[in-house]
Amino acid sequence: MIKRILGLLLLLIAGSGFYAQEDTTRVAQDTLDVAKTIDTTAPAITAADTTILYRINGTYLRSIWDDTKYTVTRPLHWEKKNFIQAGALVGLTGVLLASDYSIKQFFVHNQTNFWTSVTDQIEPFGNAYAPYIVAGMYVAGVITHDRKLESGGLMAAKSLLISTAVYTVIKSVVRRGRPTYYDSPFNFAPPFSKDKQHTSFPSGHSNTVMTVATAVAELYGKDHPWVPWVAYGIAGLTGITRMYENRHWSSDILIGMSLGHFVTKSVFRHHRELEHKKAMQLMLQ
Repeated sequence: MIKRILGLLLLLIAGSGFYAQEDTTRVAQDTLDVAKTIDTTAPAITAADTTILYRINGTYLRSIWDDTKYTVTRPLHWEKKNFIQAGALVGLTGVLLASDYSIKQFFVHNQTNFWTSVTDQIEPFGNAYAPYIVAGMYVAGVITHDRKLESGGLMAAKSLLISTAVYTVIKSVVRRGRPTYYDSPFNFAPPFSKDKQHTSFPSGHSNTVMTVATAVAELYGKDHPWVPWVAYGIAGLTGITRMYENRHWSSDILIGMSLGHFVTKSVFRHHRELEHKKAMQLMLQ
C-alpha cells in the first residue's frame, strides 16, 4: 500500500499539473473583435513587436509587485476546472496526511549507504543549486547577448522570490513538527513560534526546486519537449530525498511543490497576458 502511495506521489510531483492554466494557443475573442476593426493594409505585427523582455531596472522591479498581486488573487478568477484540480490536491493531501507516519517508517527502515550517497547528490537541487541555476541563466544571457535567456533568468528569479515569500509566510503560521523530531505528523506549535523543530510545512526545498523546474519548462518546453520531463523529474527526485532524509512528511512535499508550480505558472501567465495586451494596443494604433 505504501509503495503504491509513494508511486502516485512521485508521478504527480514529477509531472505536476495542478492549477494548469488555460490553453494559450486559443485565440481570445477580443483579438477577433479587434481584428475586424484594424486596417488590413497596415504593417503586420510580429512577435518581436509584442515580446516583453526584462532587464534589471525600475520596470522589472515594479513587475515583481504586480506579479505578486496577480498570483495572490488568481484563485478569485479560477474556472470550474481549476477548482476541480484544487479539490483533487486537497483530497490527495488528505490521503498523504493519513499515510505520513507509514511513509516515514518506510524510508527510515530502507536506508542504505548507497541510497544515502545518491540522495546527497540530488538534495542540493532544492537549496544550494537552485539559486545558482537561476543566476547562471541570467549571467549567461548577459554574456552571450541572448536576451531571451537573460529575461528568462529574471523571470525565474522573480518566481523564486515570490514563491519563497509565500511558503515562508505559511511556514511561520503553520508550525508543524518535523519528522526528524516527532513520530506524529499532527504535532503543531503556536503560530510564529521560533523553535526549529516546527518548520516542516510546507517543504522549502520542494517549493524552490519546483519553482525553478517550472520556469525552465515554461521557457524551453515548447521548443524542446524533453526539457519538462528532465526538469520535473529532478524536482520529483529532490522531493523524495527530503522524505528519505526524514526532513519532511510526504504532505509537506506535495504542498511545497504545488506552491512553487502554481506561483511560477501564474507569473508566466501574467507575462503572456501583458504581451497580449501590448499586441492589442499595437493593433489599435
